[in-house]
Amino acid sequence: MSVTATHKRPAKFRRYAGVLVSLLVIIVILGWLLNHWMTKPLVTNVSSEKNEAIQVNDLDKLFSKAVTHMQKKEYAQAVNQWHQILLINSAIPEVNVNMGFSLFELGRFETARDFFISAMEQSSFQANAYYGLAISSEKLGDLEGALGAMKSYIHLAQNKQDEPYLRKARSAIWEWEALLTEQREQKDSSISVLKESEKNN
Repeated sequence: MSVTATHKRPAKFRRYAGVLVSLLVIIVILGWLLNHWMTKPLVTNVSSEKNEAIQVNDLDKLFSKAVTHMQKKEYAQAVNQWHQILLINSAIPEVNVNMGFSLFELGRFETARDFFISAMEQSSFQANAYYGLAISSEKLGDLEGALGAMKSYIHLAQNKQDEPYLRKARSAIWEWEALLTEQREQKDSSISVLKESEKNN
């Protein structure tokens, strides 16, 4: 009985050893595959981070140039710079606002208004976008739109640097409200005259 027991142990051991070797081979293969698959994304991530860093650096330079052009009242050059930035990243509300103001100064009021609206869609708290929308709308003859946008600007503008613009905004609101009241009165008067003439006929 003890003789048969000693013969069974090596057979069992060989079976376990075979299983262990198979497991080790599988682990080694899986390890190699994981290493092979994991290193590719790592290389891509490093290079994409490098590209992003280059883009951020380019954006900063272009932004500074565009602001300088605006300060020098070189609005056409500023528009070119803002356009370059938008090609790299179109999702910066400040760029859309500044593009809007540059276009406004060039008398391109409708296009300017579109850029202000884009900025507001990207960030509903972008106060100066409402100011730009208001002055563009006024130039396009939309006083009601201008009034609504300027009231929104006053509601959102909180910084001390906004103070001079807030004074202008309040003045514009007073002026536009007076004009709209006058227009309504003229319209009502015209309707009354028309109705009176229809009665007489």
